[in-house]
Amino acid sequence: MPRTDLNLLIILDSLLEECSVSKVAKKLNVTPPAISKSLNKLRDSFQDQLLVRSGSMLILTPLATQLRPQIRSLINNIDSVLNQNLSFDISRTTLTFSIASNDLTIAMLNSGMLQELQKQEQSVVLDFSYDHGSVDFLRKDNIDLYIGEPRQLSPEIKIRTIHRDRCMLIANKKHKIFSLAPILSNLANCDFISTKGRLNEDVDAMFNAHGYQRKIVGISPGYLTTLETVLRTDTLAVVPTFFMQAIGSAHMDAIAFEPENAFPEVNLIQAWHPRHDNSPSHKWLRDYTKDFLSKKIGSAAC
Repeated sequence: MPRTDLNLLIILDSLLEECSVSKVAKKLNVTPPAISKSLNKLRDSFQDQLLVRSGSMLILTPLATQLRPQIRSLINNIDSVLNQNLSFDISRTTLTFSIASNDLTIAMLNSGMLQELQKQEQSVVLDFSYDHGSVDFLRKDNIDLYIGEPRQLSPEIKIRTIHRDRCMLIANKKHKIFSLAPILSNLANCDFISTKGRLNEDVDAMFNAHGYQRKIVGISPGYLTTLETVLRTDTLAVVPTFFMQAIGSAHMDAIAFEPENAFPEVNLIQAWHPRHDNSPSHKWLRDYTKDFLSKKIGSAAC
C-alpha cells in the first residue's frame, strides 16, 4: 500500500461496491479503460486479483471481501478529515471559545449572549480575557477572537467592523460642566479620567490641534471602571456612544452629553488570525457575536 496512490482507494471502494468497471467509470465520470488501468495497479499493490470475471459479472475474491468494510471505513475517515470545514452543527457540538475584549463588551456578552445560548440549549463555553495590549497576541496566544476598538495588530490579522459611532462626554450629574458651555476651553479646565486605548489618544490629538491640552488625573484600564470613577469624582470621560447605550439605565447618575466640537468617531471591530478564517465553528462565533452586539447596540439606541 505505501506504493499505491491514495486516489486509487476511491476507485477500489467503488469497484468493491459496484462490481462493474463500466458502472464505476460512469459514477466517477472517467473512461472504462482508465478504471481498468487503475484496477491493474490495485491488483499489483495487493498482489491479488480483487475482482475476477464470472460469466458476465465480476465477483470479489476472498481478500476483496475482507477488504470491503475496511476500505469503506477508511474512505469515510478520509472524507471526514478532508471535509470537516464544510459542515458544522452547533447544536451537536460542545465548544470553548477564547475571546479577548474590554470589560464592558465582556459584560454584555457574558450576560445577554450567554442567556440566549442557554435558552437555545447550546453547549458553548465563552472563555473571556482582557486585551493585554500585545501586538501579536492573536498570532501567539490561544485567543480565538478579539472584540473591541481598533488597535495595533499583526499585519496578517483579519478585521471586520461591527459598528461605527461618534463619541461623547460623561460626567456625574452634579459636575460643574453642566453650568458652563461644553466648549473646548471650558473642557480643558476640567479633570479627565482616561480609558486606555486609541480613542483617548485621538481625543488628546484633537484638543492639541485646537491649542488646548486635557488635564488627565487618572487612567483607567476599562470603561466600567471609568464610569465608576466618573460617578464618584468630579471628572469627565470620553466614551463611545454605543457603550453608553449599552449601559442604559444602569448608571442614572452619569449624564452623557456632546461637546460643541465634534469628537473623533470610533469603530467596534472583530479581529482574528487567518488560520481561523475557514473554520465553520469560528465563522459561527464571528457571526453570532456580531449579530448579538449589533442588535444590543441598535435596540439600546431606539
